[in-house]
Amino acid sequence: MSPTPTALLGLVLCLGPAIQAQQGNLPRPSISAKPDSVIPWGMSVTFVCQGPLGVEVFLLEKDGKPDSFPDVMNSLVTETEARFPIGSVKKDTAGRYNCIYFIGNASSERSEFLELVVTGDPSDISPSPTEAGFQTAPTFQNYTVGNCVRLVLAGVVLLMLVVILAEAWHSQYRSRCGPMGWRQDGASQKA
Repeated sequence: MSPTPTALLGLVLCLGPAIQAQQGNLPRPSISAKPDSVIPWGMSVTFVCQGPLGVEVFLLEKDGKPDSFPDVMNSLVTETEARFPIGSVKKDTAGRYNCIYFIGNASSERSEFLELVVTGDPSDISPSPTEAGFQTAPTFQNYTVGNCVRLVLAGVVLLMLVVILAEAWHSQYRSRCGPMGWRQDGASQKA
């Protein structure tokens, strides 16, 4: 029994990265920064590392050393990228970043360096009133019109329910009494 072309293709796709990893010639990953590599102080940035299919772990490094980011492990073989978000950049966030990935026991070459530049400083950003120690007066909103509309709608719904109940009571009363006041049970209401 010979293997089908589909089975061979599946075997190549599954074993290709493992064979490549054992040979030691894993392709170099790429790195990018979203939204950009020049970020104002206090804003967020996300590093995106991309590699081939089959990557098990991505690692982000800063200035050639592993940074405090946790390694990203790919749970699916079809994932080819990992994201490393930074919520609020500061001056010490600036630097040269690169990626590396692992397939099995083999590691890739390091990506090219990406220079993250942080512009401005904390004094450029005006603090919110509560951070600056200012107390703001409470604001009051007028809800009169909205409340009136809600009350009118509730009244209309209540009126519709009363009409439905009255109609149901009237229908039930007419079904108990036959035409011209005769009862359905055979007894006459007229005596």
